[in-house]
Amino acid sequence: MRRLLFTFSFALLAIFWILHSSTVQAQVVVIGDSNIAGAGVASTDNYPAKLERALRARGYRGTVINAGTNGDTTQGVLGRLDSDVPPGTKVAIVWVGINDIRRHGATIDSVRANKQEIANRLRARGIKVIMLGPKYYPTGHPELLQQDRDQHLNAAGYDTLVARTLPQVEAALGSRGGRRR
Repeated sequence: MRRLLFTFSFALLAIFWILHSSTVQAQVVVIGDSNIAGAGVASTDNYPAKLERALRARGYRGTVINAGTNGDTTQGVLGRLDSDVPPGTKVAIVWVGINDIRRHGATIDSVRANKQEIANRLRARGIKVIMLGPKYYPTGHPELLQQDRDQHLNAAGYDTLVARTLPQVEAALGSRGGRRR
């Protein structure tokens, strides 16, 4: 009877361990301004939502959190970094800075310094950081932009952004970053 109880307990423990290890959650937080928040598009069409769907289609089980705020600046991101990027985050994708320059007259050097501070603070927490910048903006492709004053990305623009960043995000998550086994 003891042997049967031991075997049964061991089997339950093994099953629990297998189930737990196969449901590891990869956590990605995308933080920045209105092009992260998804100004002007449905919540299902913004970058974080489309990135999560693309990752899941490739076998990832984790979540992608949208921590974008319309009109945000590098100072704003610095101020909310700890609250918007929760413990357990594996990868942070940051795209911010244009509002600093266009709306607040900041210098490119000050934006760079703030972005470096954002990256340093995230890395100090063990989070891998992907910094997006001008090369990710679809210059010369008006079909990927809304026709608003700020030329935010449209749904097709977010598809392009996902395609451009997906390899980096997968590399940052690593081969076991929430992928089903």
